[in-house]
Order: sequence, then structure tokens, then C-alpha cells
Amino acid sequence: MKKEKDIASIYNLYVDDLFTYGCYLGFERETVKDAIHDVFVKVTTDTGKLVDITNMKFYLFRSLKNRLLDIHKNQKEHMKLENIDSAGKIPFQMEVNMEELLIEKEEQIKIKTEVEQLLGSLTDRQREIIYLRYVQGYDYAQIAELLQISVHGCRKLVSKAILSLREKYALFLLLLSSYPPCFNS
Repeated sequence: MKKEKDIASIYNLYVDDLFTYGCYLGFERETVKDAIHDVFVKVTTDTGKLVDITNMKFYLFRSLKNRLLDIHKNQKEHMKLENIDSAGKIPFQMEVNMEELLIEKEEQIKIKTEVEQLLGSLTDRQREIIYLRYVQGYDYAQIAELLQISVHGCRKLVSKAILSLREKYALFLLLLSSYPPCFNS
């Protein structure tokens, strides 16, 4: 009984972030839901798996991404994602939901547009790495493992993305400083 309660708590804690991440990777909503459930079925059937996991959120993100890639490989003709290459790189499309961050409607629309323009100026990979670093709060080692790149390459990609944003938009730093703590990690 305790194990089921633990799994349910973990599911409730991370399901929204997992769903958002899967959708940002460009997969259809139902496919993401199925993949999330597949990940949790695997966790519940592998007895002792929870004991070996040191960072549950990271484990679930990595498992979800791997499961979505497996689904894509098995059902290419049914998927909308044509841009996944043989190395498993997925275009990362992120929509910023500013409803919870701003109260006034006019400011909300203005800032959302500015942030989308900022993120739109980045490559897919840069958008994904900014999302993982500043929204999800992952450290460089975790991001490097998730994206299958070196830690040095990860740091370099984050720096390059931030530098690009700074060069194009001086307002970026002001926007980052006004976000809740999870954005400033």
C-alpha cells in the first residue's frame, strides 16, 4: 500500500511538468500522456527502482524523452515530427504561459510577445537548454546527460544562448529578474 501511495505522490508532483516538456518537444498531447503512463508503469513494475533513483524529476524527464523517441521510431508514419534526425535530436518548441506571472492583461500580452520573440531568435537546441536550465532548474550535468552532450558543451550552449539574447535584447535580463525563483536558478 505504501509503495502505491509513493508512486501516486510522485506522479501528482511531476505529471504537469512532464506533460509540458513532452508537448514542448513537439509530440501530440495524447502521445505524451501515453508515454508518461508508460514511464510510471515501468517504475511501478520494476521493484526496487525507486530506491536506486537519486533525482526522481531528472529520471522521469529522461525516461519520458526516451519513451517518446521510442514511440516515434516505432510509429513514424503516425507522428507529425519529421525533424527528428538519426541522432535523436528533436526540435524544441516552447510557448510561454504568462497568465500566472502577470496580473494586468496588457502587460501580459506585451511581455509574452517579447519573450516569444526572444526565444524565437534561438535555435531549437538553445530553446530546449534554456527551458531545462531556467524553467526546470536542472544543473549542467543533468542537462548534458539528457541532451547527450558534454557538460562543457552544455555550458557553452547556455552561454551562447544567453549571449545571443543579450546582444539582441537588452531587456532580457530585466525579464529574467522578474520571474519566480525557478526561472532564476
